[in-house]
Amino acid sequence: MVVSSIQRRRNSRPLITAVTMLIIIGVAATAYVTIREFKVQRSVYAKILQQKLETTRTQFLVFLTPFGNHLATMEQWEAEGLLDPGDPRALKSLLVPLVDPTLQVTTIYVVPESGPVFTQVRTLDGWVAGKIDSTGQGCRDQDWYSRARAKPGSDPIHWSEYRPLPGDGRNGLVAARSIGRTVVALGLLKDDLDRFAATAPITENGILVRRYDDGHIVWLSPKGGRELDMANSGELLVSGLPEHAVIGAALMEWGRLKQPFETPFQFRHAGQSLWCTFYPAEEGTDPGELGLIAPADDLSRRLETVTGKVTYLFAGLLVLAMVAVVVLAFDYRNKWQRFARRKRRAPADETALKKLIADGESNQVEFKSTMRWNLHAKKPGKEIELAWLKSVVAYLNTSGGFLLIGVADDGEILGLETDAFANDDKFLLHFDNLIKQHVGLEFASYISGGFRVVVDQQVFLVNCDRCPDPVYLRNGDDEKFFIRLGPSTRQLPPSKIMDYMQEREG
Repeated sequence: MVVSSIQRRRNSRPLITAVTMLIIIGVAATAYVTIREFKVQRSVYAKILQQKLETTRTQFLVFLTPFGNHLATMEQWEAEGLLDPGDPRALKSLLVPLVDPTLQVTTIYVVPESGPVFTQVRTLDGWVAGKIDSTGQGCRDQDWYSRARAKPGSDPIHWSEYRPLPGDGRNGLVAARSIGRTVVALGLLKDDLDRFAATAPITENGILVRRYDDGHIVWLSPKGGRELDMANSGELLVSGLPEHAVIGAALMEWGRLKQPFETPFQFRHAGQSLWCTFYPAEEGTDPGELGLIAPADDLSRRLETVTGKVTYLFAGLLVLAMVAVVVLAFDYRNKWQRFARRKRRAPADETALKKLIADGESNQVEFKSTMRWNLHAKKPGKEIELAWLKSVVAYLNTSGGFLLIGVADDGEILGLETDAFANDDKFLLHFDNLIKQHVGLEFASYISGGFRVVVDQQVFLVNCDRCPDPVYLRNGDDEKFFIRLGPSTRQLPPSKIMDYMQEREG
């Protein structure tokens, strides 16, 4: 009885050890998955924010790009002498057809250094002349005119702040460009920009931000009524508006982190976790940097939190694993042996390789004189390539093996010169391409090849490991399944492939 008890304890040791290991692994895996999920969560938050801002930026580019295109056309016409403010009728017939299809363009300006200014304003009844006095000061005293004149050619477009549009009176933006001594400009109504910006995919409590070079900030928030508001950098931290405080905190953190553009970052403000990212201004199109700020709570609604579920799942799996450990213990040795058979060690040196060749072809060794050259036809032949590829596929489907290229069937060392490759790299490239084309890139990890020297001749040794999945030789639309039977390669019909694979893994 004592012997029997001791024997039982000895027999149970592997089971106790296995269960203990499973518990340790289960706890470690649960902790790992929990930590991993937090990391994945951060990554997903950043991705969601980046996608939203990328979509918004693309929408703004589509909306604003026509301004740059039209101004570039006007510059070309000026170079051709077609823009003459002294002939408003000719100018109208030229410019109105250009910008009329672009509904976001509300006003047109051609402002020479002196003399009359040409203006046109879009109305419900068509385009009419804007109300600018004869001196043109209604345009020449604007910031966009001064900036364009001060830096001609340095920037394709100079955008104004929100101001009443000259000749129109309604608030809007002006995109201006200096061409010689003339400034051409196009106006955009703030109401139109508000309606467009309201379509941006901002989160429920997010804030869309546009930052100008001069420090002004334009922002929009769904909670604020989806209307663009303007502020300067000095107001952000003292105005009392919650949105201003959030924008100010985001900009300060962005500067502190020295975070590059298009890289989301996380920060905290007033006890809340927020995410932010900025895109640079697109030269000639965007009036400033575009940013998006979103609370983590908004982003989490788009990502189901599964930490608790994963923990419970692991606990359940751990119980099942304890029950299954008995079966696994008995099956362990067989599985290890099957796994060990998949990996083969290539001959370590020339002596071992000579012995491999001297032993001749077998169920795991085959010789091929060339990789592509038909010795009888004295030219490259696809049939030669397919012949050795059949052996490779057969080794993968059976127990692995070695293929030696440059060795005749009787073991004579022929070398690789007959294949007439320019160099070893060309040989390897052709080999890789054939494996990719006829076997599949997904099985390349089970195949390795390398040059070896035997009796002063270079040969190519292909080492094939056994693959757990069925491998087919592909030739166009044709797929064939081969196995190794003794020293020969045999094709197996489709009806027997499933039975063969099950028997092989049994």
